[in-house]
Amino acid sequence: MSPTLEAWGDWVIISKLHTRGRGIAVGDVVNFRHPLEPDVGVIKRVVGMAGDFVERTTPGKGDGSMIQVPEGHCWVIGDNLPYSHDSRLWGPLPLALIRGKVIARCWPRPKWIENSLQNREF
Repeated sequence: MSPTLEAWGDWVIISKLHTRGRGIAVGDVVNFRHPLEPDVGVIKRVVGMAGDFVERTTPGKGDGSMIQVPEGHCWVIGDNLPYSHDSRLWGPLPLALIRGKVIARCWPRPKWIENSLQNREF
């Protein structure tokens, strides 16, 4: 999730109000159980919700094929695209695996984690 979060050492605050995908939107950073390794926790950004079309591969690489996110799932990717293991490898993420929404980094450099993909009003 670099540059938003470091791979090791950052402590985050996770809102449990968003378990199982409740209230999750495109652009949110979420914590979830890895779909292939259930004992592993992962943090990634949501880029597609049910019904959205997303690119299956890294933009600019591969054939550019698209997939529609199925009902009850979302599509997640890491902010560091070339090195991220995410939905491009294991497909749509079931919302039931989401543990919560990352709302802040509390250590070492405190910072609110904002949804960077939503429109902003000035």
